[in-house]
Amino acid sequence: MASDHFSSSTRILRQLYFLRNITITFIIVMMSVALVGLKINLPVIPLSIIVLIMAVTNLITRLLIDSGKAISERLIFIQLLLEILSFSLILYFSGGATNPFTFFYLIPLAISATVIPGLSTWVLTSLTVILYSLLLKFYIPLTYEVHDHQAMQHDGQFSQHVLGMWFGFMVSAMLVTWFITYLSRELKQREKDIADARQRELRDQQMVTLGTLAAGTAHELGTPLASLAIIAGEITDGFSKHSHPDLFENQAILRDQIQRCKKILSVLSDSTGESRADAGFLMSVQDFYEQTLQKWQEQRPDTHFRTQLDSLQTPLKLLYDKTISQALINLLNNAADATSEPLEIHTSIDDQTMLIEIKDSGSGLSEQQIAMAGEVSFSNKPDGMGIGLFLAITTIRRSGGSIEFKRRQSGGTSTLVRLALIQSANE
Repeated sequence: MASDHFSSSTRILRQLYFLRNITITFIIVMMSVALVGLKINLPVIPLSIIVLIMAVTNLITRLLIDSGKAISERLIFIQLLLEILSFSLILYFSGGATNPFTFFYLIPLAISATVIPGLSTWVLTSLTVILYSLLLKFYIPLTYEVHDHQAMQHDGQFSQHVLGMWFGFMVSAMLVTWFITYLSRELKQREKDIADARQRELRDQQMVTLGTLAAGTAHELGTPLASLAIIAGEITDGFSKHSHPDLFENQAILRDQIQRCKKILSVLSDSTGESRADAGFLMSVQDFYEQTLQKWQEQRPDTHFRTQLDSLQTPLKLLYDKTISQALINLLNNAADATSEPLEIHTSIDDQTMLIEIKDSGSGLSEQQIAMAGEVSFSNKPDGMGIGLFLAITTIRRSGGSIEFKRRQSGGTSTLVRLALIQSANE
């Protein structure tokens, strides 16, 4: 969560950088208009020095942003403090509180009220009030090069002041609206990130619970399966294979199924972390696809499917984990159980992602089930618990991939699996 916070602070500092660029440009334009258009005598040298200091400050800000270092709230506070001080100096040399652009004081205050804690905001607000109050008395008044009659000069200055106030209010309102809107989106995104993190934590807790349950179940089922294996061997004692072929055939099937159950329990124990020597190494995309499909075919030899295989030749590798392969097999099994028609499996490479799309012609998932997928366990099977689908989705998400379910117009479900690929250090 700390990294998300610093990332948000960096984005806010980047917006302050852009905002200061706008401010510097605006000050230069207004100085030019005042000198050339309105014939106002301005202290150009002090104002130019202040603008130069603001530009240097913004350059340092840009270097901080590009450095990738963590941005703290104290740094944002200092940035806003410099903004208020520099603007106060500009007002001092350009009419003080009589300057129509005093509205600009509201911009850093609005930003601080949204971004940084309350105490820091009140410090900036108090400082702004004090500086604004001092500018009522201490400032360099504006003078004009052209001196007409005093009444005409007073009326002209008043009209310019009113026009300046209108323009300053308009610009301030636009900048405040733009920045507050941006900050509002940032806050909503942070709330969403926090909610997603809590959801991931909940899923991780469920995974730990299921892992503990799987380890205990594998241990408890070992003894009954051993007893069944002995009993299966004793079923045909005293019988002839030729005189009772059906009995011997059923005994062979029973023995094979017991061996399959033992193998499944062994995989289950491995998946809970008791034996992970074959996990966590790089594998080519082609080898991963072929091995996973072969394992699935060994489990479901009677399942018919059609494959559409694009070129899988890529220097990128897949960080192999047995649980990823098992997750894909679970998805293939779910699709095979949902339909009697042949499955369609389309595999391809897109940028740094391996795409595996599984299409079935079953009854399909409802929109509500698609929304719940990966969040809770559910199943369309009469005797199913939905744990396989939940574990498959969670496993692939934890590996950096994703799963997307869509209802097909022709009936059935399209399951799109995205697996992240990485560059091998040896390439």
